[in-house]
Amino acid sequence: MTNKIEPHPYLVQLRKQAKELQRSRNIPKLAEAQFELAKSLDFASWPKLVLSIQQKDLAASIVEGDKDRFAAILAGNPRLAKLEFDDGSSPVLMAAEYDDPDMISALYAAGGSLKKKYANSAHTPLSWALTTWSYHAAVRLVELGEKPDLFCSAGLGSVELLKQFWPDGRLVANPSHTGSSRYDSEGNRLPRPPVDPEEQVSDALYLACRCGRLDAAEFLLEKGADPNYVGYAGATCLHWAEFANVPGLADLLRQHGGDDTLIDPIFLATPRVFGVFVLFAWHLPSWRLRVRLNEDRSLANARGGHGTALHVAIFNGNREAVEILLEYGADKTALNAEGSTPYQQAMALGKPELAELVK
Repeated sequence: MTNKIEPHPYLVQLRKQAKELQRSRNIPKLAEAQFELAKSLDFASWPKLVLSIQQKDLAASIVEGDKDRFAAILAGNPRLAKLEFDDGSSPVLMAAEYDDPDMISALYAAGGSLKKKYANSAHTPLSWALTTWSYHAAVRLVELGEKPDLFCSAGLGSVELLKQFWPDGRLVANPSHTGSSRYDSEGNRLPRPPVDPEEQVSDALYLACRCGRLDAAEFLLEKGADPNYVGYAGATCLHWAEFANVPGLADLLRQHGGDDTLIDPIFLATPRVFGVFVLFAWHLPSWRLRVRLNEDRSLANARGGHGTALHVAIFNGNREAVEILLEYGADKTALNAEGSTPYQQAMALGKPELAELVK
């Protein structure tokens, strides 16, 4: 006999506290005690407190991949599938990010939207799944009826889907309704997707490069996409092709005019260096870093405008990356833009455990 899953243990505890409060203060009705308890926790009412807990528990079950608890929570309150989280995300968007097709199907069956965009971005669950490399989720979303626009078709890597946007040799109107998050030099949001249809083609190239879709990239370049188009993080398509590290992809962009001298605004790095630095900043799986370093050990001492690979890994608190870089010969004495060694930088940032590694 299996134990019944308790989907909301904190809520069970709060219900007990409300009953104790009712008894200790002789409050006539339990609802009044619940209201008092909710107020003490900065909620306007008991139902709002309950809903907040249920939403947090649903989100946790998605992040942790706890399918049984997820099912129990959703069965207890199917309305949760339709409600937005505080950060502007939604359960479907979150399940898309964590690449769980089954959770997506369950949320959709309960009324979850496949079109709800993420906060102030232009990302739907499908485009969000693609930008987070959650390809199983992306496929399920398409199976459930979500029609890929130009941007998402590029991320899926389907040339057949892309061809539909040039039915008679000319680009259809408004081919994309999703797009990369971009900003101008003063930090203001740029339109997402771009207003210019031709720029939407280049924006699709950015996603094809980020996802490592060689065939899709080649098709879009033949349609006039700009390999130096600036997409997410202020990086060009060539920067993102270097990040994807798919054989032939970066060289293909260079053949179409991709510029190796352009610098991104975050790492102040060339495309080749950017491709490695993103691995540190985003704490991506270490095997990806080892692949790059096995291909070219000199990347262990790659340098951007702020400092070396080791400085970047320390700044982002990526201990595993620091250890791997040292294994591949990263220079502990190299100076960053402020004239600090990796050790001095780690101490200044209050990261003594990393300082010990590079002492």
